[in-house]
Order: sequence, then structure tokens, then C-alpha cells
Amino acid sequence: MFNTEKLHYDYGSEFEEGEESSWLWIAEMKEPALPEPHCYSLLLSARGTRAAELIKNFQSLSPDEAQEYARKLAFG
Repeated sequence: MFNTEKLHYDYGSEFEEGEESSWLWIAEMKEPALPEPHCYSLLLSARGTRAAELIKNFQSLSPDEAQEYARKLAFG
């Protein structure tokens, strides 16, 4: 079944000692009564080069397009 709930995602990149460190996560809210991060169910997590590639794809998208992209990454 295709999930129509709004997905939550976050990403970032840092430079440490001359190297880029990137991360990305996509999750869905499962337990809204719990505090972060316990309210989320992780669907996808990426680090390093893979995360950097995915982040570049997110950056030019509108909010609706970003939701669709996150959904494709999380559910295939």
C-alpha cells in the first residue's frame, strides 16, 4: 500500500578537517505523543557521498516535489 502521509526529512553537510561530511534521513511520524526523535520511524538514512548526491537532488525541488522525491527514495 502506498503511504500518503507527509514524510519528514532533514539533511546537512559539514566540513571537518578539510573533508565534507554529509547526512540525510527520511522518516514518518508514528508516535506523535512521543518527543523527538522517538516519534519517528526511520525509513532511509544515508551518509557520506551517497547522502551528498541525494541532497543535491533535494535542493532544487519545491516542497511538493521534495515530498514526492522523499517518498520515492523511502518506498521505491
